[in-house]
Amino acid sequence: METGQERAANPVPPFRKILEAFLMLLFFEGSQGMTLLGLPRHLLGVRRLDDHPWINVYEGHIWELAFALAFIGISSGPLSQWGLTTRNARLSLRILWRFCCVFFLITLAWNVVPVLLSRQIDLGIFGPPKWIDVAAWLFFEWIFVGIAEEIMFRGVIQTNLASTWTGVWRVAGVEIPSAGVVTTVLFCLAHINPLHPHVNWPQQLFALGLGIYYSIVRHRTGSLLNPILAHNAADGMILTAIYLLYFHLH
Repeated sequence: METGQERAANPVPPFRKILEAFLMLLFFEGSQGMTLLGLPRHLLGVRRLDDHPWINVYEGHIWELAFALAFIGISSGPLSQWGLTTRNARLSLRILWRFCCVFFLITLAWNVVPVLLSRQIDLGIFGPPKWIDVAAWLFFEWIFVGIAEEIMFRGVIQTNLASTWTGVWRVAGVEIPSAGVVTTVLFCLAHINPLHPHVNWPQQLFALGLGIYYSIVRHRTGSLLNPILAHNAADGMILTAIYLLYFHLH
């Protein structure tokens, strides 16, 4: 049931809503397009990039963060309007604690138990587990990924979309902003490489569920504190479990 209403006095045309969402997707993809410059390749060489794939992942997220901060920097208004505030910090941390408990159980059921039963694990881009690579990946997942992605998506994109996608739904007492739902759709699309459009459906499922959660808490608290910390905790727990399982089995 929809409780929030579109601005009655000056309703936003559907075309403008779709255009706004498309422009936000282009904005994100523009940040990723900067990786075509190949700066790490020129500075470090192809062989080093092949040996340490996390370098390319860091590059994409550094551009993502740079674009988001540049957008915020040239925009008018206080930083708090983009969620860069510690307002409602106690509420954010209380919700975070509950989130971590639930997601820990999800990680056990989804990532740990199946591997223990099959006794097989594939590290993918996270291996082979050299210590420098393990440290780089763990820092990325526990610290950096949430900062870059949440400032871009729940900070810049959701805040911009909220001016046109103004509806709010109430489900089981929880307010779900339509701007957050659209942001989550873009968040899912961002996890598909347009140059190699293979869809990782488990990843899409996690991106959908977590994206909705991040958007709801951003809407409720007005802050990115919880989305950033929760994003880091979710990705960090999964990767830590993967590495612990690998070392346990080998």
